[in-house]
Amino acid sequence: MSPSAPAAANAGYPRLQILFHWLSVLLMAVLALAGGLRHQLVSHAAVDMRSVMIVHIGCGMALLFLTLLRAATRLAGPALPPLAGSSRAQRACAHAAHLAIYGLILGSCLLGWLIVNAKGMAIPMPLLGFDFPRLVAADPALVIAAVRLHDWLGWICYGLLAVHIAAAVWHHVALKDDTLRRMSWRRPETAAAGCHRCSPATEAQNENLAPADRLAS
Repeated sequence: MSPSAPAAANAGYPRLQILFHWLSVLLMAVLALAGGLRHQLVSHAAVDMRSVMIVHIGCGMALLFLTLLRAATRLAGPALPPLAGSSRAQRACAHAAHLAIYGLILGSCLLGWLIVNAKGMAIPMPLLGFDFPRLVAADPALVIAAVRLHDWLGWICYGLLAVHIAAAVWHHVALKDDTLRRMSWRRPETAAAGCHRCSPATEAQNENLAPADRLAS
């Protein structure tokens, strides 16, 4: 393996993908608060249900198109090399989890769009002066079925995201690899180089120690 191979294998994601990832995290956090806690927010805060649902629907539509954009950039860009030391089973589980999360986000957001239309309403785009197309006509029975499925997909998606977060923390804390650093603005190889850089005083001290007792450089 060439000297640059480990650095290439541990390289971080492109900046644009990192930006899309953390914007998605922010949108999903707002979606969870506005959707899951809407009744509590209305009863304990000075907001009305319409305002809460506007936030929820707006974030859902933003997340839908952001996820499509994320998928397009992932497909169009070069594949990230496997993490150094990762097994084939780990990579397969990670790929399956990512695909499932993408699918659940897209399915849940599309169902939310469908629910709004089935209630006889359109989703406006005020900044551009148009409404999103209606997917279905008004249908109360469809609303009931779609809301139930929407809720189930949401819970499954957030459960899978919890596993995804736990796995990232486990890699970072227990395995001490670059899984989490790959999705940070600071590049893994830069962070590693900074962590092992000694001061001149420490370097001088190391020279006076036996090789086995020297500090890590």
